[in-house]
Amino acid sequence: MIHAVQRMIGMSRIAVRQRMQFRFDFIMTLISTLMFSVMYYMLWKAIYMYSTDTALPWEQLITYVMVGQAINFARWSPAERAPTYAMAQRVRTGDIALDLIRPVDFQVQRFLEAAGFFIVEMLWVNIPAMLLLIFILGISPPPDAAAVIGFAVSLCIGFLVAFSINSIIMMISFMTTNTFGVQLAKRAIVDIFAGTLIPFEFFPEALRRVLELLPFQSMAYIPLSIYTGRLSGIHMLTALLEQLGWAAVMIIISRLLWMKAAKRLSINGG
Repeated sequence: MIHAVQRMIGMSRIAVRQRMQFRFDFIMTLISTLMFSVMYYMLWKAIYMYSTDTALPWEQLITYVMVGQAINFARWSPAERAPTYAMAQRVRTGDIALDLIRPVDFQVQRFLEAAGFFIVEMLWVNIPAMLLLIFILGISPPPDAAAVIGFAVSLCIGFLVAFSINSIIMMISFMTTNTFGVQLAKRAIVDIFAGTLIPFEFFPEALRRVLELLPFQSMAYIPLSIYTGRLSGIHMLTALLEQLGWAAVMIIISRLLWMKAAKRLSINGG
């Protein structure tokens, strides 16, 4: 058991070291994140300037949107594109066979790699972007320590949901060998349905009820609502349990798809 844990930690460290070789990618991701954040800041400021009916106070809204850009799981970043694109390429070249014969489960390998990418992007993009937005644009920090802890826990659970969705896309690559179009569609869906760009409070009531029944809110709306203090106390705990439930469901779905996709996998060259 100890050796298995050490082996998995080692695989995650390898993924971290691999991504750290491409620091320029993460620096450019940070710059692009800040550029998009400023653009959305100006857009929402213009909307609020000429709006007579606002669903959220300005300070709460801009904090929600800016932090949403900093932690965006749909961002076109190295951590987002590397696992899925690399997997499609390995399927095309046949290198996927090497992954399948390793003593560690295939999906566990992908999870450890994704966790490594997540850690690197957190250190190089998410945290620096949030700090810069707090000091430059004056967005609000979490209201209290409970919100900080709840936000951190919610963000980790959101990563599990995001990984599961990416894992499903990886399974699609087993059958299509190309995930570019699917990845673009997933990015658009997550940006809108997860509440990254627009809080659910701005959607029509009927659509909002539908969105609250989908797993995408676990990736943005719940963590951001905890950060801004809209979810606290028992409501925050309920939301975290809901996130955990969706994470379990999505992991099970991705696992079932993996079992089906592995049977249909055709490796080039033999």
